[in-house]
Amino acid sequence: MIDHYNLGYLTFAFMNLTMLSGALIFLAKKRKKFWTYAHIILAIITYVLMTLTIWVVR
Repeated sequence: MIDHYNLGYLTFAFMNLTMLSGALIFLAKKRKKFWTYAHIILAIITYVLMTLTIWVVR
């Protein structure tokens, strides 16, 4: 069962991955395009999870 606790932890984990991929865009010398696409995908997933978490809590 997915409750707001699990969604919150999952959202927090994806938020950390999104921030890490954003930092790797600037730190990577050769794979900037890959990290840019990864960052966009992770950001979209994180946004959807945040919206679901808020929707479940309310």
